[in-house]
Amino acid sequence: MNNKKIPINRLSKFFSEDDFGLEVEFGRELIEGDLNFTVILYQVDRTNTTQDDTYGEAGSDEIRFLPPVELKVILDIAAPENKTYNSGSGTLRYNQHGKMTLGIYEDQLTELEVDVNYGDYIGYAINSGTMIYYTVSNDGKITSDNEHTIFGFQGAFRTITCAPTDENEFRGL
Repeated sequence: MNNKKIPINRLSKFFSEDDFGLEVEFGRELIEGDLNFTVILYQVDRTNTTQDDTYGEAGSDEIRFLPPVELKVILDIAAPENKTYNSGSGTLRYNQHGKMTLGIYEDQLTELEVDVNYGDYIGYAINSGTMIYYTVSNDGKITSDNEHTIFGFQGAFRTITCAPTDENEFRGL
């Protein structure tokens, strides 16, 4: 991949780097100041986590985490899913929290010196006594599409999708 600096000047007549910065500031003020949805990121410490030699997997008691970090995000939690273990008879049902989608500005992650990766955990307090946990299933690092750029100028925003975890999989630190 070519990493040399390429000036983006195709929109400079109407939209400059200063305009881009101002738009990011407006968006961050809305998310981090006005909406104020907070989630907790539990980053897997990939350096100190022990993995097996065959599949590169780690047992649940072997996963190490970096210190938790609070993130301000746009939050969307889908409706719960009612599923069954045996599709034929419909018995043995269970209800599971819906998927979580987070929106976050890249600048916040840069300032906090963190990153969100596949397999990390996200905690969200649904009330004053209950925290639910999700695992990152799409880290949203590709931000070159229209939805994640500002007027096609450059990427600024990530959409991260998460799947609910089983209560025995992760319970916080």
